[in-house]
Amino acid sequence: MPELMIIGTAHVIDLSSPIEAYIRAYNPDLVAIELDRQRWTALRSNFKQTGGPFYVRILSRFQQYLGDSFGSSPGSEMLVAGKVASSIGANLALIDKPILPTLQGAWKNMPWQELWKIIGDGLLSLVGGGDFSLSDSIRTGDFSKELEEFSERYPSIKRQLIDRRDTYMSTNIVKLFRKKDIKRIIAVVGEGHVQGMSEKLESLHPRIVKLSDLLNKKNNSISFSIEI
Repeated sequence: MPELMIIGTAHVIDLSSPIEAYIRAYNPDLVAIELDRQRWTALRSNFKQTGGPFYVRILSRFQQYLGDSFGSSPGSEMLVAGKVASSIGANLALIDKPILPTLQGAWKNMPWQELWKIIGDGLLSLVGGGDFSLSDSIRTGDFSKELEEFSERYPSIKRQLIDRRDTYMSTNIVKLFRKKDIKRIIAVVGEGHVQGMSEKLESLHPRIVKLSDLLNKKNNSISFSIEI
């Protein structure tokens, strides 16, 4: 019987210890992470892209701002998952869509009203203006309000960047279970993908570890040995 655990993380919080603890305790045959080959290579080599289209630069700078603010480089939780997988002899799978074509598709199909909203909101966030604040959500691990607001404000972006990737990653997990000797999988993905993926993979009865669970374990655990 296939066994699946889905762990929801935040890319800008240092969750190394609880992620390692859950992976070691579950002892999976395979760890699946929310990355594609290009991003995994760049992450491992500590390569930071500074060029590219305007919208990519906005997203990259904004993500870096959050990482600097909360003490964790974006993607560090994926590095930890990969290192723990290697240390316990588990396979590693990159299950996400290539990000640049995904962003380009979202930008190309974006209605004009959403385009101006994201440009305005992106610029405001870079200079510290607007209503953007994740401080309470980061403390509690509950981003449901922000996700709901995001869905209402940017419906086409949500379809491209969240819903379609939920489907893509869920399909890849099903394909992985069809491989020989893969009976137990842990998927490490952003918290925003947990609900959609758990619904699409409902027949597998996945065990869900939410961001709030990681934060609770982080506050009540001893650090492990994996270094990033």
